[in-house]
Amino acid sequence: MRIERELLLRVVTAVFLFLAATGWLLYASDPWFQLVLALFAIAATSELLTLLKLYPIRRFGVVTTAVWVYLMLGGGPLPALLGLWLGWGVLALALGRDDAGRVSLPALAMGCWMAFWLLLTVWMVLRLHHRPQGTLFLAGLCLVIWASDIAAYVAGRQWGRRRLAPAISPGKSIEGVVAGVLAALVVGVLFWPAMVGMGRPAALGLALTAAVLGVAGDLMESLLKRTVGVKESGTLLPGHGGLLDRIDALLPGVPVVGLLWLKLVS
Repeated sequence: MRIERELLLRVVTAVFLFLAATGWLLYASDPWFQLVLALFAIAATSELLTLLKLYPIRRFGVVTTAVWVYLMLGGGPLPALLGLWLGWGVLALALGRDDAGRVSLPALAMGCWMAFWLLLTVWMVLRLHHRPQGTLFLAGLCLVIWASDIAAYVAGRQWGRRRLAPAISPGKSIEGVVAGVLAALVVGVLFWPAMVGMGRPAALGLALTAAVLGVAGDLMESLLKRTVGVKESGTLLPGHGGLLDRIDALLPGVPVVGLLWLKLVS
């Protein structure tokens, strides 16, 4: 009964998030699109700083907010943004301390790695937003990744027997991953050819890439949580934990698959 309630809560939250994200992607105009994206980025970064127990969080928050505002205003090419990310990492190494005055290098390295993909994701969302059919492609990409995530969760609960990476994520099974990949392929081949005119072979290839990267992103965040010794990244989203728990699969998927699509249409 408890598992059923947890699954229901997880599905309801996922449906709400999908509808909200779809409405934002398809109907939000400038500058409201950038404002929502900036708030999302700041919230995710704040959760990451709290997860890493980096103090003083306020100091990091001011620097991070400045970076996100700079990005939302369209400032700088990607190398400049990566330079800002590197500066953030140096600042974290120089000033970051936990409540006992220690610096955890493994946790800090994982946190910087997550911040790197978060930056690339936001940068790619802005690029796709200003490309013809880019917003529709991005909506389809989110749908592919979330469908894969939900299918993997349900199948893993019902039929999961063989663990994929027990040392990192004990709940993730090979059966669940297979179900997630199949769901991604079905959604991708149905959505992208109909909505953005993509050929089926390309849709299958991008959907497969998104599903595999989604698993990698999930494992990446699970490793971070194990490194810092927590079960969930936060409590913001009922049934899902924190914001990072919900977007972990998107972080590598959006920039990589988005870049591949831009190469296809260029």
